[in-house]
Amino acid sequence: MSNEAFDERYELRTIAPALDEQGAPTTETTAWMSAVNLGFHETDAKPEHAARAVREFAADDQTWLGAYVRRPLPGSVDETWPAGTFAWFRKALSWGDGSTIDTQAISAVTVRPTERRRGILRAMMTHALAQGAAEGSAMASLTASEGTIYRRFGFGCAIRERAVRVRRARALPLLAPTSGTVTVVTPEWLEAGPARDVFARFDARTPGSMVRNTGTWPVALGLRGFDGEPARDVRAAVHRPDPSGDVDGYVTWRVTEGHGRDDDTVLEIVDLVYATDEAYLSLWEFLLSIDLNDVVRYSRSRLDDPIVAALGDNRAYDVEHEEDHVWLRVLDVPAVLGSRPYAVDGSLTLAVDDALGYAAGTYRLDVVDGRGTVTRTDDSPVDDADVRLDVADLGALLIGSVSPVTLAAAGLVRAADPASVTRLRAMLLPARTPHGITYF
Repeated sequence: MSNEAFDERYELRTIAPALDEQGAPTTETTAWMSAVNLGFHETDAKPEHAARAVREFAADDQTWLGAYVRRPLPGSVDETWPAGTFAWFRKALSWGDGSTIDTQAISAVTVRPTERRRGILRAMMTHALAQGAAEGSAMASLTASEGTIYRRFGFGCAIRERAVRVRRARALPLLAPTSGTVTVVTPEWLEAGPARDVFARFDARTPGSMVRNTGTWPVALGLRGFDGEPARDVRAAVHRPDPSGDVDGYVTWRVTEGHGRDDDTVLEIVDLVYATDEAYLSLWEFLLSIDLNDVVRYSRSRLDDPIVAALGDNRAYDVEHEEDHVWLRVLDVPAVLGSRPYAVDGSLTLAVDDALGYAAGTYRLDVVDGRGTVTRTDDSPVDDADVRLDVADLGALLIGSVSPVTLAAAGLVRAADPASVTRLRAMLLPARTPHGITYF
């Protein structure tokens, strides 16, 4: 590993995704996208698909950052490609009561294997967080491809999700009757009609939900695949509470023959969005009633999925995999804690450690009528705080999916009086289970 200073070897440059006068991605834009594709083992898009992607990135107002080698070797991609990539843009996170908070959403983080352990990721992250804080972001967010990278930068895993499978032969009938009407529709009708309204209703009532990228919608609705080509194997259905009512839930899916465990034919849920619990259960019942498949698989199930309790045989439900999903990084403690609702009133003093300094300090949280006010009390001794924790663990607790009692048992939340941790858990309890179905 070279000992030369970062600034001697690399230059950090921010760019905006752009098209040239002919409507094609600019040379700089193409090079940055190629570096991202290399990092995630993805195929470079066809020119027309790449241009469409750039328009979607621009619609999201993304800022791109690259770490460029100052003296590239002849013939290497370093002559035009960045050795590290990083992107950010604003994305709202829902508290589940109709209120939201804007976050600095981080995406497209890569470092080329030949340039690892030279400080590229740290330089890009610290640059981006400084920009986010300067622009007024109270919090940063990301979804990670690896689970061990981001805690050192103050991110905590606030939502986990599961990939689950339900075996049809043992699932029905459900233990309680469903209601409403399910109708098969085309993805095109769904896209032109109720999809975004249903998602907006889901988002408003679901803690941890985040608005979607522009480019996510066509894939979620089954209009195109990840390769940019039209998706011809996706079907769609909607739920209405009554035949003349508005749509309050939808699902898109595809069936893959002979794929998965035991060579099962698998019905794969592409997108499942529900504004009511009734819509969720009814759409699941519909999927489980579709013939000529063995298993329904859903890769974005929440941890306390109500379908488990609803199944005729709950052993038909199996967890394939569980992993981290949404990570949060607090930059402004008073702004974040003052923006969310609380389940019970009360007061606590929190001492927050933050190696990068943004959130470090002691804060008094007072909740009255379900709303919090935060006062910085750094003049008080840290040892007098009711609860002490790292900023990463504050991020993990924020939405209420992770319990401070659990983190205390793990040695990550510290309190002289265990009752303080229990009180914090009661205050943070969300009205509904947090659920994130958006990647970025």
